[in-house]
Order: sequence, then structure tokens, then C-alpha cells
Amino acid sequence: MQEIVLGTESDTEAVQQLYCRAIRDAAWLAADARTRTDFPSVSQGECVYVSYAPDGRLEGFVSVYESDRFVHHLYVASEFARQGVGTALLSFLCTRLPFPWRLKCVRANTGALAFYTSLGWREVGCGVSEQGDYAVLEVESMPSADSTRQIDRIDAGWRE
Repeated sequence: MQEIVLGTESDTEAVQQLYCRAIRDAAWLAADARTRTDFPSVSQGECVYVSYAPDGRLEGFVSVYESDRFVHHLYVASEFARQGVGTALLSFLCTRLPFPWRLKCVRANTGALAFYTSLGWREVGCGVSEQGDYAVLEVESMPSADSTRQIDRIDAGWRE
């Protein structure tokens, strides 16, 4: 894993491709939702942080509304799943985003729920969207680097 950095214009195509693959492969989403794959339209106003492998392949990205401390998107390329990329992306946010953080996670995305729960996120609300029932999760800190080794084995879901 290389350094995680703020995404730039040059990252747009790689981020779009990863987002498109992840949404199309998300069996827990309704079929019509899997056709809405235009990342710029669903991430307006967000900061996108990217992680590339040493060979130049995009490992993953996280997209956040920093002013709201809201994690909106977290995707990891399938070839980098369960290697700690999602955990690293969230850990990186500790340098950028004060706690607590919030996110929404569709309940049918059980892998993502397990991943966030393993990192100490707790449910603080719920609702229903066009993607289905969701939990509102919140976290007040990230686990230490030592405890993330065990979490890496749990990383699953919508690419984490």
C-alpha cells in the first residue's frame, strides 16, 4: 500500500471505474440501483482520498463530506480486499476529520456492517432509502494499529 492522498483530476477515471465495478457487483442493491454508476453525480461536494498500489493500480478510495464528518463512500478494489486497505483509508481520515464520524450502511450489505462494527462503529439511528433499510453508524475513534491486524481478516462486504 502506498501513501493515501487527496484525489485530484488525474484520479477521476480510476475512481469512476472502481465505483462502477463495485456498484454493478453489489448483489445487495436493487437491479435499477446497480445501473446508477456516475460517481461525480453522487459525490458532489465531497473530498475523495485515494490509495494506489506501488504498480499504479487504484487500491481504493474514501469519499467524505468533511464539514458534516460524514463518510459517504468507501470502496476497495476486489484484488485488494481483505488486505487492510479500507481500514487504512479510514485511519487516514483521523488526520483530516475530527470525531465523531457518521455513515449510512444498507442493512443488506452485511459484509460492510460487519467491517464497520469490527472497527467500533455503533448504530445510532436507522431509516429507509431507495436502496433499502439502512443503519446510521457512528464512531468516536479508530482502533490502534495493533488491533487492525485482526480486523484485516474481517474486511469484507462492498469491498470492505
